[in-house]
Amino acid sequence: MPKIANVLLAIGSRPARNKRERSGPRASPLKTFTYWVALPTVLVYVAICALVLFTLALMTSELNRIDADRGEKAITAARDSLVRQLGEITIDEATWTEAYLNTYVDFNPAWLDGSWGTTARQGQSFDTAIVTDARGEILFGESNHGPLSGNISDHFGAPSAIFTALGKAIETMGDDAQVAGLSTGRAGIAALAAAVIHGNAGQVPVPSAQRRVLWMAKHMDEEMLREFSQRFQIPRPRLTHEALPGEAAAPLIDASGARIGMLAWHPLRPGDPAFVNAAGIASVVLLAIGFLTLTVLTAFRRSVERRAESEERDWYNARYDAVTGLLNRFGLEESLVRLIPRKAGETEIAVALAGFDGLRDVASSYGQETAEKLLDRLADLIDEATGGHAIFARTGPDEFALCRTGADAGALIREFAGKVLALMSEPIAVGDLRLKLGTSIGVAEAVSARDSIADPVEMADAALQRARETGGNHVIVYDASLKEERQRRLAMQADIRRGLDADEFDLEYQPIVNFDSGVVVGVEALLRWNRRTGGRMSPGEFIPAAEASGLIEDLGLFALRRACGDTARFASLKLSVNVSTVQFRSPTLLRRIHAILAATAFPPERLQLEITESFLLAQPERAKAAIEELRGRGIAIALDDFGTGFSSIGYLRQFSFDRVKLDRSLVDEIDFDPVKAALVESTMVFAFAMGLAVTAEGVERPEEAATLTRLGCRDFQGFLFSRPLPLEALERLLDAQAVPVRKAG
Repeated sequence: MPKIANVLLAIGSRPARNKRERSGPRASPLKTFTYWVALPTVLVYVAICALVLFTLALMTSELNRIDADRGEKAITAARDSLVRQLGEITIDEATWTEAYLNTYVDFNPAWLDGSWGTTARQGQSFDTAIVTDARGEILFGESNHGPLSGNISDHFGAPSAIFTALGKAIETMGDDAQVAGLSTGRAGIAALAAAVIHGNAGQVPVPSAQRRVLWMAKHMDEEMLREFSQRFQIPRPRLTHEALPGEAAAPLIDASGARIGMLAWHPLRPGDPAFVNAAGIASVVLLAIGFLTLTVLTAFRRSVERRAESEERDWYNARYDAVTGLLNRFGLEESLVRLIPRKAGETEIAVALAGFDGLRDVASSYGQETAEKLLDRLADLIDEATGGHAIFARTGPDEFALCRTGADAGALIREFAGKVLALMSEPIAVGDLRLKLGTSIGVAEAVSARDSIADPVEMADAALQRARETGGNHVIVYDASLKEERQRRLAMQADIRRGLDADEFDLEYQPIVNFDSGVVVGVEALLRWNRRTGGRMSPGEFIPAAEASGLIEDLGLFALRRACGDTARFASLKLSVNVSTVQFRSPTLLRRIHAILAATAFPPERLQLEITESFLLAQPERAKAAIEELRGRGIAIALDDFGTGFSSIGYLRQFSFDRVKLDRSLVDEIDFDPVKAALVESTMVFAFAMGLAVTAEGVERPEEAATLTRLGCRDFQGFLFSRPLPLEALERLLDAQAVPVRKAG
């Protein structure tokens, strides 16, 4: 047997029932939430934070770059301005007839000192003034540090380059040419300018060999750098040969093209404080968004957890029996489907359905709790007898199923059926009680595909019914003799589907009468198939077939929709509609009921749904939740057929009913049966104490009505008052409000 089969076979074992093990893969909503909601949200949030910070960093970098460019341009402009102004001063001083006369005609050092030496010593516009011949030999020299002599190259670097540049400029511009640049001096880096001394009164150009050159220099000192900073609104630079880390620098190049130093400064970096401020604000905003995101995700996760727990409970309740912990009918079929390989398509399936007679009597005599203990003990005994080698399920209030797949399935299931039958030959101990149950078992084998998994179960059910019909306490194996009956049922199911599609079904309405006033206070909608193509069929025939096939859900919704539409105009009339156990198992029932009420404009407070104890017994928790939700929407709930099966006063306490409908079996000849009268009287007392209304069904004799009236019942339904009526007859009856009530006595 495949591995998965071994897993599924363990479902019905006692440990599985006690621990309520799940079968089949279950997707984790929390894992889905984590990977598809939380993680992407966190990643998006982190990406947004990173993008914001990255954008701020880019803006900061751009602001700092712009400021650095501005600073570099300002420093360069200050440097160039120094050189240019010194060149202009030099050419202005050199173009002077008096200077021409005192250098060329009659060399006069005293005049030179008075004109240029004094200014040089003061160090304002220039701090060095030198007059040289064409070879650079100093004829006059003065600086703010004292007189200068020798050659110009002894005091400044690269004078030959300046000489060369000056010569080229003279060739182009004549004696009005001047050359200025940067140079190194004994006192540091300086702006150095040179121009040929010449007159401005039309003197003859001086031959190159006889030229007198005026040199002026201005050294870059702290005072000058401070002036740079104030004039150009830049950080104060410093002279250096290498910039420190974090400093900006502008190179200083002399006339020969050599780097003689640099001006370095610390940039203002306005982007840094802007980044700190913007990042602080952005961090607060992002933290707030992060907190809100975390809050939403946490709330969402809690919602997912609650929903996952609810779905897990619903998933379990839809597949397992609440009393025994065994698989239910749906869970059984789902498990069998998983045992059929997808590729193989079909497999051998054997099913044994065991029906136990007497369980309802136990509930009636000893209470529901004892009946549930008996069921649980019965499940333990069967589980022990089969050794856990079969899928074990509870498929009905008094039915258990044993299933197995594989080539040996039939032989094993028949063996298990014999063991169960032998087991039930002795009474079962439940506390101090020893209870004896009758047992009927139907066995069937079939090769089934995934889409026909219900076939062997239905075949076993047919065999079980035959076993019960033939006296019980034996095993019937499904064979060809039962096939015709099964085919008839299938044909009936197809006929029901056809009848629904052809709109052959109708409703009749049986009045519910208040005995005191004789007024019709409500009606019960009853389904009829009088217009069937093959002839009229009674509800006792087609409703069980519809329930067995699941078509009862479509029939029930049809009846509810038609009844609400028919009676919506009768403003004060209460409408009762039966809802089967199969319908209540549907997870979409409540939504569909609300949709029908909305579509027909039928007030929910006028609707009463009648349910039987079979659904309450099979799934009490789910039934309780469904009843509470329906009552919360204003819909009344009535317990139908009270007095049959497991029906007991305990149900009235456990579930929130609005009305109890006494079954015909309690009403029939109640005037002759003191036990029935006592039972009805106790039920009435208990119901009235709980605020429940009571309706007696199937009242056909005046004496029955009189006895029920004496016991406190006031609402009646039965042939004594009216048979079920078509809509037109009901309308006439309501118009007249003259029901022929025959009061007894």
